[in-house]
Amino acid sequence: HGELRAFGLLLPGSTLADAVQRWGDDLQVALIASRGQPVALEAYTERWSGGGITGKLVLATDAQSAAVTRWQERSTRHERIDADAQRWGLRPEDRDDALRSRIVGLSFLPSSKVDAATLQARFGAPVEVVVGEGRTRHWLYPDRGLAIAWDEASGKAVLQVVLATEFESRLRAPVLAAAAALQASAAAPAVAPPR
Repeated sequence: HGELRAFGLLLPGSTLADAVQRWGDDLQVALIASRGQPVALEAYTERWSGGGITGKLVLATDAQSAAVTRWQERSTRHERIDADAQRWGLRPEDRDDALRSRIVGLSFLPSSKVDAATLQARFGAPVEVVVGEGRTRHWLYPDRGLAIAWDEASGKAVLQVVLATEFESRLRAPVLAAAAALQASAAAPAVAPPR
């Protein structure tokens, strides 16, 4: 019916304030920039647990880029998370503003390894499988608004959920663009060093 209920949140409708009310201090709200992506407002909890499964839960928001840029410029805390990501803390007055942002997507990173049989038993056969970097496979379920990035070698997975009406723009299109870029770089001829 154009709605999605997952992890106790309702899309559309739930805001970061609703998530903070649900998880309290376990929910961290910050500006995050991952490799090649613009800075975005996210919230995450490292210790989500439900139905016998634990992992990290990340909430994506609809925060406007102008507001995100303003909050980033005003931030007094900046840190590198790893080689591919950075985080900026929010000033208290900016955090209050940020908590009004609507949640538009959820990502869950299970703590335990999973295999193809487990994924298929839980979610069924994907409508489409896209080959990603290394041994990563993207299992796509457009009718559910679900995309699963699963690494065959490590057994690590990331489950992403959005409204089914936003599946194409928020999940499938970026996966296909990344896959096309990988194919293009693999097909490019090696350039000999200058003499």
